[in-house]
Amino acid sequence: MTSSLVGSEMCKETGIERVLRKDWQLEENIGQEVEIKLFKPFNGEKLITGILNGFNEETINIDEQEIPRKDISLIKIKYNW
Repeated sequence: MTSSLVGSEMCKETGIERVLRKDWQLEENIGQEVEIKLFKPFNGEKLITGILNGFNEETINIDEQEIPRKDISLIKIKYNW
């Protein structure tokens, strides 16, 4: 496990498929494949995998889909084994 000081927070990378919780983590991973788990279905799906294109205060953009942040339970980096 590696640790580094980022701002006033200590962050620990626990693995390849780490959870993205903060905006700076999302910013660092734009262009990466991510997996999003939802509280309720979005377009009939509760699990969405795709490329993180961007985000704002209200939504996360995955493969040109704007997903409301309030509906997201988890975002993590997707690693293809």
